[in-house]
Amino acid sequence: MTSRPYLRLAALALALLVPAPASAQGRPADERTVSFVEALRLAVRQPPTVRAALSRVATANAQIEQARAAWLPTVGLSSSPSISFSDRPFLPATNTTPAQRVQGSSVNIDATASVRWNLHDFGRTSANVRSAERSRDALREDARAASLQALSNAATQYLTVLGDLEAIETTRVTVTQREARLRIAQGRVEVGATGPNDAVRAQVDLDAGRLDLTVAEARLASDRAALTAALGLDPIAPVQVARLPDNLLDLEDDPAVAAREAVLARPEFAAARYRVAQAEAQAELARANRRPALTASANASVGFNEVLAGRGLGGISENLSGGVGLSWQLFDSTLAAAATTADTAVVTARENLLAQSLAVRTAAVQAAVSSRSARAQVEQSERLAVGTAANLELATGRYQGGAAPLLEVVDAQAADASARISVVRARLNLALSRAQLLAATGRLERLVD
Repeated sequence: MTSRPYLRLAALALALLVPAPASAQGRPADERTVSFVEALRLAVRQPPTVRAALSRVATANAQIEQARAAWLPTVGLSSSPSISFSDRPFLPATNTTPAQRVQGSSVNIDATASVRWNLHDFGRTSANVRSAERSRDALREDARAASLQALSNAATQYLTVLGDLEAIETTRVTVTQREARLRIAQGRVEVGATGPNDAVRAQVDLDAGRLDLTVAEARLASDRAALTAALGLDPIAPVQVARLPDNLLDLEDDPAVAAREAVLARPEFAAARYRVAQAEAQAELARANRRPALTASANASVGFNEVLAGRGLGGISENLSGGVGLSWQLFDSTLAAAATTADTAVVTARENLLAQSLAVRTAAVQAAVSSRSARAQVEQSERLAVGTAANLELATGRYQGGAAPLLEVVDAQAADASARISVVRARLNLALSRAQLLAATGRLERLVD
């Protein structure tokens, strides 16, 4: 039957994810093809959000060193060389003698060294260090979350472009079918087997199919530009995408398993845990500020004085002193208020942890359920597409033999085109839901390891 090639074209469209690579002559010289995993690696080449998060981590590391510095002694050194000149009355004038004055000049050089060491502050410094470390850990997880978001965005854009390519391929199959139907209608009109309305209707349907193809190609161009932006590449030369490796996105979509994996792997939940530990360390610091502090201090000084003119004593002098001090704020209302504020912050951080646990578990369960539903939709749409393709083949043969009106072929082609587009959409939804499940369970970043 002459319509059998159309069935083979439809089956081929259902089997293909992307069309065959374009020839070198039809592709710009600077255009590149990237695989799915390569696209993910390009997406995490430290985009601005990730770089900003890593900068905050570097700042937190510096704050840890600043907090640890309280365990080290402080050493100071000072010196103040001076030259002095004096001219002052010594004896008043009398009837027989003039006033007597004393004049003199001297040089003085002195140096003082001081050492102060915090011997024990009853947990104040250690709590401050723990707080800074947990803040750094939380910021690291924030950087992971920013990276995971970049990965998820790149995966979505990549899969969307693949779906656009498949939609274009199946739309081209529809255009090919309608061109064949137009030729059949024109042939029947020429031999007088049918009226000219059949050819007109076939031409209108063909034009509509070509318009759908133009819209699909425009959508592909837009989505490709969005993909290049997500990958940090030049949008002037959009990238080509490659067929996904077999079983790359195959994964267990059990909701209970996904919820457990999300709690263990999601950086947002890990960051919330670290912020609870940070708040607890801050509360301990606020309590430690109400305790005494034991410090040791020592001072040493040396001075040299040389009398240049006049009277005075010159020479070298030394001084050395040291001791241990205890300081204690017996009453300070601000310390009690700070402790209360810190305790409230601990409660808030724990509630945020519970909320984050619920959020990541819910996202994982929703992604798993969506994956299961999309998988069932793919199976159903593929069965439907096989049936509509067979029906189209029968209708085309009947019309060509004069046993059926054109309307039967029109309906069969519309059903076939709709079924093939449904397959494309179902496959795209399945791929997107699986990528979302990988991101929700923290497994997407493992693809780039």
